[in-house]
This record gives sequence, structure tokens and C-alpha cells, in this order.
Amino acid sequence: MDIKLLKTFLTVAELRHFSRAATALHMSQPALSKQIGALEASLGGRLFERGRHGAELTAFGEGFLPDAETLVHDADDLLARAREAASGRSGQLRIGMCLSVLNIVPRLISEFRKLHPNVGITLYDLSSAEQSRRLFAGKLDVGFMRLPAAVGLSSFRVIDEGLALAVPAHTRYKRLPSDLNVLNELGFIALARGRGPGLAAQVERWCNERRFAPQVTQRADDIQSVLTSVAAGVGAAFIPSRAQHLLRDATVLQLRGKHATWRVGLAWRSAGDDPVAARFASFIRAAIKRNLG
Repeated sequence: MDIKLLKTFLTVAELRHFSRAATALHMSQPALSKQIGALEASLGGRLFERGRHGAELTAFGEGFLPDAETLVHDADDLLARAREAASGRSGQLRIGMCLSVLNIVPRLISEFRKLHPNVGITLYDLSSAEQSRRLFAGKLDVGFMRLPAAVGLSSFRVIDEGLALAVPAHTRYKRLPSDLNVLNELGFIALARGRGPGLAAQVERWCNERRFAPQVTQRADDIQSVLTSVAAGVGAAFIPSRAQHLLRDATVLQLRGKHATWRVGLAWRSAGDDPVAARFASFIRAAIKRNLG
């Protein structure tokens, strides 16, 4: 069914006059009459009775009118939804998160949702390595992760992150000891192997530079368990500096050196063409620029 012909029919039905309808539709009256004739031919019945004072719907036309209105409304609604999706104003967005952005990104996501209520958002707490795997597998749309991102991913910086040492509050350490080996008296809590490979590599580089080998006495499946164990006095732990807002009853010592800092950014597949992901990336980039300004 030609939606253009239906819209012509509805205009004539509303104005009850071919000439006025032609003017409203910015076409000649013969062209309008031809369209109505084509629609009547396809339907197999006359829609209008034309007289000296205009055009009146036939009984057949009266019966067809509600269906025509429904079809045009549905077509317009479908077109509007398609344009929303194509522009990134509606759809689904799967976002990977790392611990370092938990104190800033949720607020930005909330702002994005207010501007785009038709975008459904799902958040995943994942390591940077797992985020990269899911992005390439098409199981994640964007991710806040450690930079530099893998080849094939586009990205930009969001924040700078640093390495810190968390020790139980009851210990005597208020600054980093000159002999790091004394920290092994506390023992170290670390993430289970494979859970945070980026952080583990960062810790290893920092410790190797100082020829220090931390004695790991316990491993945890997530960073929250690491922080809880430190607060409970079980041991010390190397943590992302921005995670300290989640930590209570512990002392956090900021670490220095070339291996004590890294960048966290937003990444997405370079070859992707998801308009929702592109709109979200543009929103986050603009928000970061505003904050820097």
C-alpha cells in the first residue's frame, strides 16, 4: 500500500474538496485526481462522490477511512523510530566499567539517560582485558578501560589513574617505608590470576623497578573483596588510587614513579557503525572537555 496515496486520500477526506486538497498538498488538481484514481483502482471501489460543492466520501470510503488513518499513523511512527535509531537517540547500549571510573562515570551516564530516555543501558563490571575481548566479539558496545586500547579499538582519555598501597588502619605505616621488604610482614592480598591482568602488570613493573617481591598470602575474585580484606586487617594490597573512596578503616599511601600512573579512557570498535555508541562517545568527550575547562 502506497503511503503517499493514503495521505492524499486523507487530505481530501478532511477538506472534502479536491481543489483545496491539491493546494494543501502543493500539487496540481489533475495530479491529485490521478492519485485518488490509482488508489481506487488498487482498492477496487470508489472513495469519493464529486459534486458542485466538493467531494463526499462514499460508503466504501467511509469504511476505509479508519484503516487508512491507522496505516499512515503506523508508517509515520515506524519512520520516526527508525530515524531515532539511525541518529543514536534510541536503541541499546552495553557499557563496560572499571573500578577507576566509578566515582565519575555513573553521574555522566545518568545525564546521558536524561537526554536520551529511549536508550536502554546495561552496565558490566569487567577488567580492561575482558572488555576488549567483548568489544571485539560484539558483546559490548563501549568500555571504560585502561589505555592504550588494543589495535582495532578507537579511544580517548577520560581520567588519569595512579597506583596506591592500602594497609590496615592499625599498622604503623603513615608513609611508604624505605625498605619495602618490611611490608611482607603484613602479607599482600591480590586479585585472582586473570581477574585484573592490567593492574597486576602495573604492580609488577612498579615492584621490579624497586627490586621488591611482594609476598601474596591471599587472592580474591574481585577488588571489593580485596578492599574488604585490607579493612579487616588481613593484609596490604596494591590498588588503583581512585578506589580509596570505597575503602574504610585503612590507610592509603600514594605511590610515585614512572610505573605508578596510567590512563583510563573510553573505547569502542573502530570498525563499528553503531549510532548509539557514537552518540554516547561524543557525549562523554564533550563532558570531559567541559570538566577540564
